[in-house]
Amino acid sequence: MPSPFAFPGDFRRLWIGQTISAFGDKVSRIALPTVALLGLGGTAWDVGLLAALRFLPFVLLGSVAGVWVDRLSCRRTMIHADVGRLVAMGSIPVAYLCGVLTLVQLFVVAGVVGVLTVFFEVAAQSYLPILAGPDGIVAGNERLQTSRAVAEVGGAAAAGGLMQLLGTALAIVADALSFLVSLVTLVRMRHREPPAVRSGERRSALKEAREGLAVLLSDVRLRALMFASTTVNLGVATANALVLVFAYDEGKLSTGAVGLAFAIGTAGLILGAVSSGAIARRFTLGGTLASSILLTGSGFLLLPVGGQGAALITLIAGQFLIGFADSVFNIHVLSLVQRVTPPEMMGRVNGTALSVVFGTGTLGGLAAGFVGTVFGTLPGLVISAGIICCGAVFVLVSPLRTIRAAEDVAAAR
Repeated sequence: MPSPFAFPGDFRRLWIGQTISAFGDKVSRIALPTVALLGLGGTAWDVGLLAALRFLPFVLLGSVAGVWVDRLSCRRTMIHADVGRLVAMGSIPVAYLCGVLTLVQLFVVAGVVGVLTVFFEVAAQSYLPILAGPDGIVAGNERLQTSRAVAEVGGAAAAGGLMQLLGTALAIVADALSFLVSLVTLVRMRHREPPAVRSGERRSALKEAREGLAVLLSDVRLRALMFASTTVNLGVATANALVLVFAYDEGKLSTGAVGLAFAIGTAGLILGAVSSGAIARRFTLGGTLASSILLTGSGFLLLPVGGQGAALITLIAGQFLIGFADSVFNIHVLSLVQRVTPPEMMGRVNGTALSVVFGTGTLGGLAAGFVGTVFGTLPGLVISAGIICCGAVFVLVSPLRTIRAAEDVAAAR
């Protein structure tokens, strides 16, 4: 059977590199705050700041990264980002062995890695359509999403084992080495992108960034996807912040039980990733997007419906449904964006989209505090689920509802 990918060898290298990198990233996301708390006497505030320094750059620099990627080479951008992340993350175990590791260094490393990851992710999302080709976009996103879901499980397990075996600081070596593997796969790629076509006019980066937003808003399909994704992300971020409150305060669950529920949720991520293509062929792309949004909302709605008595059962079932629907939705949203967006605008559109996604995530965390305080945890989950389900409206009232298969995307206007 012929490969669906335009450059199968290079896509395989990208896939391997991304899989190993996702595995290492999960290790460092657990090990880095553990180093701060147990090794350097950090506080909960320090842990929160570490998380913010790694993810806030997506909000602030997504559009800037998009301009950069459209002006230069995706592959070269990814190589430079991997070199920088390798050096930054590798400095932690080196400083630990030398006895000079501090919280300030952790903050600097988290910030540097966060900034470079923005550029890497925008470039990777823009590079995949080139390596996969039009017929391989969905299959490529399915494989990458499956790998990342598996890395969530394997990386978490490996983090615990490595921290036990090597110590918390030295466990971060795994993430540094994952960047090295990703770097090697990129260097070995044979395909070279053609140089970007530039007009004779010298334009500012701000103007080019605005062009990315203009493309998102002018194309009715991209606009519907952006509004749907924004609504869903806002609701999910709000609900996620309330789920643990429900589990511990309302359900009186142990940490082990909560961990089991989230592990089963990861199994839903994997199942959704491997079956997303078959689901879309069976139910159409438009129907799949709308259904996955409603299924996500239903997963969160199970918690207040079941109440305190069935907290463990509804948390497990809800996390599985949410993970399953999240994979299906994300794979097809990303694939549609990559099919619809003009190649010369891919970086700016992806960068702007990432800024919106992480921006609504930040807003959702603040909304959770307000909703939970004013209305309570259970009503807050109902409100969050309602917000999520509203995202389906943007799909159902747009041309997206008529798209039956990936091949129909170009014709849907």
